[in-house]
Amino acid sequence: MDLRDAGDPVELGALYAAQGADELVFLDITATVDERKTLLDLVRRVARAGNIPFTVGGGISSVADVSALLNAGADKVSINSAAVRRPGLIDELALEFGSQCVVVAVDTRYVAGQHIVHTHGGRRATELGTLAWGREVEQRGAGEILLTSMDTDGTKAGFALELTAAVSGGANIPVIASGG
Repeated sequence: MDLRDAGDPVELGALYAAQGADELVFLDITATVDERKTLLDLVRRVARAGNIPFTVGGGISSVADVSALLNAGADKVSINSAAVRRPGLIDELALEFGSQCVVVAVDTRYVAGQHIVHTHGGRRATELGTLAWGREVEQRGAGEILLTSMDTDGTKAGFALELTAAVSGGANIPVIASGG
């Protein structure tokens, strides 16, 4: 995976807030692959620097992880790999913190004629169909879906509009398009 450094998250968070962004999302996409938790000190510093809602994802696998992130200044959390591994986590988080706090990230690729959910920052295929998984995460209590087409992510060719429309059409919660 060819990642590039986008700059200092604290400085960029403050800049985006000053420019009128209405929400900030920080996804530590290598946390799960590196088998580590999201960097709490960084979350604290970003939260202090901005005055807009702040969502954090990466390496989250328990109620305790979410509690620590919320105490560090996050407003919402985004989970992916842990939710696929243990779908009941979505239920637990929604019950403990409320659905408005739970974003389920759905990374998907088009494989053999269907959209398949991937984990570990889009590196590992699952057997889950994207549309069915979108419906399930909503039923389990997710408040939002963060949908990333790994086929278009970083290409600057635009969003996967048909896929986004299909997932949105099957959901009664916000679907955030990502990966354009």
